[in-house]
Amino acid sequence: MRDLIGRLEVVDDAAASALSVIDHFDSLVEERAPLAAVVRAAAALAGCAAGLHDAGRGITRRYASDGHALPEDTGPSQARARTAVPGRPGSWVWLERSGTDGPLDALILERSAKAVQTLTRDSAPPSAGSAVRIACDPDASEADRHDAVARLGLTTGIVTVVVSDSAGPWTPRGTRIGKHHVTLLHGTPVLPQGVRAGTAVAQEPAHLPTAMEQARVALRLADRVDGVGPSIVAFDSLGALAAVAERITAQEAGAVEDVRRLDEVRATRPWVIDTLQAVLDPTSLRQAAALLHIHHSTLQERLTWLASQLGYPIAKPGGRQRATVALLLWRIAHSENTGTDE
Repeated sequence: MRDLIGRLEVVDDAAASALSVIDHFDSLVEERAPLAAVVRAAAALAGCAAGLHDAGRGITRRYASDGHALPEDTGPSQARARTAVPGRPGSWVWLERSGTDGPLDALILERSAKAVQTLTRDSAPPSAGSAVRIACDPDASEADRHDAVARLGLTTGIVTVVVSDSAGPWTPRGTRIGKHHVTLLHGTPVLPQGVRAGTAVAQEPAHLPTAMEQARVALRLADRVDGVGPSIVAFDSLGALAAVAERITAQEAGAVEDVRRLDEVRATRPWVIDTLQAVLDPTSLRQAAALLHIHHSTLQERLTWLASQLGYPIAKPGGRQRATVALLLWRIAHSENTGTDE
């Protein structure tokens, strides 16, 4: 091959360049090179950033033309030039060229895709976990998504359940995606005890990526497992609250003065959040006291003390509304803390 390339460079430089691309990727396959080397080669040969996304394994790799790793915040759906990896559902290679396509771009994509296919051919057969990743991956093709859903034995009305990473999946149709474990279920889910979760419903397989993000939003507002508020929150039950949870980051919520004040008083009174939740949910203070397992006079004392510390009366309409918003923002601010010490 290299002798042929040398001869062609004299008479047909374009053909020689094409054979060089083929030879480069063939060499990587012969050497059983890591997939990162394939992506780096594509970037170097194209002279622009290149990427690989494998939905089944939940990985994304991007490299600049000089070989440096890039953040994994760009996927194949954002690239103009991309090619699916044959035999790897939900897998793509792409080039991130901003200008006119290079003369060898199509060949580079084709050969890099075939190299990835060959280098991953001997890997384990697709698991239920990989099917869940493909089904929920926004960059997977609709054909691959439907195949993954069918492999899981699901059709429509799929319930997406997101729990904290520490909990883990409790059925074969679950896997870790990012910081959470995601499980796909049919019908009304029966969740095990001790689970803090967010849920959302995907009426069609195409809606699964959105449902997963909605379930993550719902999880942000879930109470701890032994708290007085709900530890399992359905996105469909949130209404306007979802708009707040979707748009405000934990950092933004934590910077709100009312939220900061809650953290300050909670430092010496651990019961502050549970007390607020109990008072804001039931219809009477006696019910709230019963929920907290304290006497109603003790609850009255707590509310009087809280009013002096927070600067507004919680039991009155204006203060109740303010406390409701403050508690909502507090949960968002602490949404990344998935332990039981909230």
